[in-house]
Amino acid sequence: MHLYATIFSMIPFLIVIPIALISRQVIPGLIVGLLVGSYMLHPTFVGGLKGAIGTIVQQVVVPNNANLLLFLFGFGSFVGLVRVTGGVQGFANWMGKRIHTARGGYGITWLTAFFTFMAPDFRIVAIAPVMRGVMKKLGVSVMRSAFMIDLTATPFIAVIPIGTVFVGYMIGLLSTSLHHASAGGLRPFQLLLESLPFNFFSWIALLYGLFVSFRKPKPATADGDTPHNHKPIHRHLRWRLTEQQMQMAHRASRAAHAEVGQVGELGESSQSGKSRAFPDALELASDEIKPDALNLVLPLVLLLALTFFFTWWSGRAQATNIFNAFLHANASLAMLEALVVTLVVSSIYYLIKGLGIDRIMFGFMSGGNEMMSVNVLLIFVWGVSAISSDLGFAQYTQREISHFVPVALLVPALFVIGCVISYFIGSSFGAWAMLMPLGFAIAQHGVGHLPLIAGAVFASGTFGGFASPLSDNTVAMSTVTKLPVMDYANYKTKVAVWLAGISTVLYAAVGWLMPNIA
Repeated sequence: MHLYATIFSMIPFLIVIPIALISRQVIPGLIVGLLVGSYMLHPTFVGGLKGAIGTIVQQVVVPNNANLLLFLFGFGSFVGLVRVTGGVQGFANWMGKRIHTARGGYGITWLTAFFTFMAPDFRIVAIAPVMRGVMKKLGVSVMRSAFMIDLTATPFIAVIPIGTVFVGYMIGLLSTSLHHASAGGLRPFQLLLESLPFNFFSWIALLYGLFVSFRKPKPATADGDTPHNHKPIHRHLRWRLTEQQMQMAHRASRAAHAEVGQVGELGESSQSGKSRAFPDALELASDEIKPDALNLVLPLVLLLALTFFFTWWSGRAQATNIFNAFLHANASLAMLEALVVTLVVSSIYYLIKGLGIDRIMFGFMSGGNEMMSVNVLLIFVWGVSAISSDLGFAQYTQREISHFVPVALLVPALFVIGCVISYFIGSSFGAWAMLMPLGFAIAQHGVGHLPLIAGAVFASGTFGGFASPLSDNTVAMSTVTKLPVMDYANYKTKVAVWLAGISTVLYAAVGWLMPNIA
């Protein structure tokens, strides 16, 4: 084919990224990229459409991919169950009674990260409402308290290798990228573990958070916020938000605050024409039940224990010790098995406690449905990656980019580009989806540096998920703490830019000091 491994093989990805940046939505760009790539391979009126549908079907029925889709839905169901049964609120109440000093508050903030690490939004909804009031009474500004919770959300969860919604998604992306890069010598879970030390942004953010947490806290102002004499960071950033983007963020904040204490989906009222928030049904259901911390703690402990067990069991036949068993394990299948058993046992436990089958099914289905957008995103990522592979994208990128960009600068350049993309689209998952195939394509000088590439991509997406005003984490935190979205995003971005700058220097240093890796 005359298009194979030429500049035309880049067209699907060149389409995805601009559409994602303009629309601030990744899925439309992926759909267009998939269709364009398919018509390039099958240039007939019906052929391109059939090719796109066939590619999607082929990717979905791959056993590991199907396992991942089921895991993500089941993980959402697990979170929904512990919310509607009062587990989250019970744990929050228990925690609130044990905080008496500002440093104690920061200590509890870090401690709770080990109990609410399953997903960033879950951690924010579970912890932020309690910590807002407690820390404010202790003389800590609401802005600062929210910032510390955010530091222990996305950056922390991004480096936890088991039991999080990130892990399933990461393994799926790595599996697809390894397959299309013809790097079959590494297992996805093994590569994930090896990439974690190279997520420099997350580690630096956590170190910064530990340092700041135990300094003498700055006093809160009368309204519980930090002083408002700081200039908006977006005026000084090179990659500024457009006026339309800032208006979107402000509308999101006003709409979210329309429902007191509720994190909801944003929509337009057909009657008034004004933005309003639809209340989160899971939150409303959890408010009707008596809080009980055990409804969170026991299922969570069971999930983690079973995940470790099934992961070891999966790889035990090919290994001589526990560590090697984890490296050889089919991690996606093991996590799914542990999750299924946990859901069954937890449901029986809730029934015995008299919570009712209707409430359990509502939590199961509502929580699972919240993960469908992630599943759809992942399916189209697989499709675009497959189409690009058929067009010779990896071969072309490997051949051409290495001629123009010094090898030592490939990783820092990839990280910076990823930071810009993730900041403007406000999505860690979206940035990872767009950049991981590209990163693996430019990494084909040898398999040894793939962990560094993967770590840089994960770090760049973590930056946007943490700092962007369009991130669902930023909007959720602003909602539950009653902070203006843009003010809070500016507060975070001032720090995040410095942390990203340090990370860029580290990636450049690794590339210079370890040429055999970078």
